[in-house]
Amino acid sequence: VTEEELSGLQWLSRERPEAMQHLLAFFRESAQHLDPKTRFLISVVTKVVNLSERGLRQYIPRAIREGATPDEVLDAILCAYPVAGLTNVIDAVQVLRSLDLDGLETASAATGEPEWVTVARGDGIAPGTASVVEARGRSVALFNVDGTYHATANACLHQGGELGCGALDGSVVTCHRHGWQFDVTTGDCMTRPGEQVQSFPARVEGGEVQILV
Repeated sequence: VTEEELSGLQWLSRERPEAMQHLLAFFRESAQHLDPKTRFLISVVTKVVNLSERGLRQYIPRAIREGATPDEVLDAILCAYPVAGLTNVIDAVQVLRSLDLDGLETASAATGEPEWVTVARGDGIAPGTASVVEARGRSVALFNVDGTYHATANACLHQGGELGCGALDGSVVTCHRHGWQFDVTTGDCMTRPGEQVQSFPARVEGGEVQILV
């Protein structure tokens, strides 16, 4: 990631690591009694108030992935009206309408018991590389870390970049869009500690890579 590509958060984390650790710890502790869906819906409200299109494009999909429905997101946007005003609300609705929520709903609303699904040949992905595969309607990032396969949801938590198209260094993948980093063995976000991308068990059976989804 070049100096120009660093987000403000990444730059602050590098230049003031101790201060940022305290700040992120405060954010985690201050919302510990809220479930993720509620937290992200509240974040949507704040982005309407601030008229942050970038923030809306980040937090609306995250709320959907945590189980919010498009109607609940719309309700959150409308709740901002007394503070944000009609213009901000209308602009936020336009952002909501522009997003591809159908795919997000499919990924978050998958039902039934998890099952092992074959997604690749055992030798199909070289060590130190990644690929994008489909499993039961989900887009999944598949990684080969020193001969062991790991799988996560394909969408970066930041703005939905495909993690399966990112650069893999050891067990850490860097999103190709804005440089967010994740430990593919756990799903832990290295850029924003305390957050995780969904991970899936992976195995090799009969020469085929399978993931449990």
